[in-house]
Amino acid sequence: GADDFLTKPVSGDELRARIAAGRRILGMEGELRDKNRLLGATLGELQGLYDSVNRDLLEARKLQQSLVRETSRSFGNAEVTLLLQPSGHVGGDLVGFFPINARRVGFYAIDVSGHGITSALMTARLAGYLSGTSPEQNIALVLNDFGIYDARTPADLAAALNSVVLREMQTENYFTLAYADVDLVSGRVALVQAGHPHPAVMRQGGRVEFLGAGGLPVGLIEGAIYDQVETTLGPGDKLFIMSDGLTEASDAAGRQIGQEGLARVLSEARALRGAAFLQAVTDRLDQFTGGRFDDDMSAIHFEFDGPKDLSG
Repeated sequence: GADDFLTKPVSGDELRARIAAGRRILGMEGELRDKNRLLGATLGELQGLYDSVNRDLLEARKLQQSLVRETSRSFGNAEVTLLLQPSGHVGGDLVGFFPINARRVGFYAIDVSGHGITSALMTARLAGYLSGTSPEQNIALVLNDFGIYDARTPADLAAALNSVVLREMQTENYFTLAYADVDLVSGRVALVQAGHPHPAVMRQGGRVEFLGAGGLPVGLIEGAIYDQVETTLGPGDKLFIMSDGLTEASDAAGRQIGQEGLARVLSEARALRGAAFLQAVTDRLDQFTGGRFDDDMSAIHFEFDGPKDLSG
């Protein structure tokens, strides 16, 4: 167990030098032990902080999920189902809907730039602007001359949100938006696409059509102008609004599924309804990516079965 030795006859100078060297080694070992103890204590503190942040993020995830008060609703002649799946604890996607009047409903899908806490906080703020329970706070709704709530056009709503974000939020974050005003009687859909992936219409016969021409994101450029597109749903048609977490899903080689690949996925699942349809779509995307989802995923699946009966 010796670390050093001297042979006789012993030189006094060499002995003193060896003892001094040994003393330095012992001193360094003592310093190393002290530093290791300090490092261990620091790591323990960091682990405690990490556990605390992790608990907070888990609670934040629950709060963010609570922003989507309903994940599905039947309108008698139609049904909507929502998907909201963050890639981490919290994310920047938001989907929802609110009634406009007895025959119309608004659907919105939002994707805030970036990921994590900042994006999640912005989605919470935006959820207040599109409240389905407090029409007086919903920026999409306006009172007409008869004291009845009506809705801004989708293009006007995008412009209003753009103005509010730039004026009030003063943040570097921006977001993409798809908002559809759907008439449950006529099947008419008025829609704005502000930087969001192209919404898809799945016709009863199986054909998939993509709507919109792109558009600028919201909160990026002052005075941005947004275009509006319209289509009409017939009995058996479906409207599918998705975030880029679906359209940009990539396989092991980095190839994105794209619109054509997503159209095939939607066609393969078209016989299913509601949550089963969304589950089939996410399962097929999971197979394509090998389980590697790097972005939040959100979607709105609206099924139109025919005109709503307003006689009751």
